[in-house]
Amino acid sequence: MRAERHLTAQEIYDRVRQILPGTAYATVYNALAYLVERGLIQEVRLGEGPALYDPNVSRHDHLVCRRCRRVLDYEFPDLADNLVRVAEQTGFQVERAHVVIEGLCPECRAAPDAGLRLPGDRGLLPRG
Repeated sequence: MRAERHLTAQEIYDRVRQILPGTAYATVYNALAYLVERGLIQEVRLGEGPALYDPNVSRHDHLVCRRCRRVLDYEFPDLADNLVRVAEQTGFQVERAHVVIEGLCPECRAAPDAGLRLPGDRGLLPRG
């Protein structure tokens, strides 16, 4: 709960093992599933990689750095209003929404090679 960033199950397991060396991976995995089911943490899936676990259970979105894979919480202030419009215009019952925006974090943008394109870069927005 006091992690400085979103963690994978493996990273949580590694931290638990430092305190309780005999802990099995299945115990950590089952505990994470229990916490998610009870709404005490969120499981965040961002594409192909492993799930991340987030202690922030309020509705929020994520910014993901394509280079260092850092994940930042962000709340889009107008998203709830827009979801109401989506429901009204389409009849679709919105149950959950999660926006993921990929780009470069400030540290990676400041890196000397920041102007180089990364694999999968579509250049949607200008750099700078």
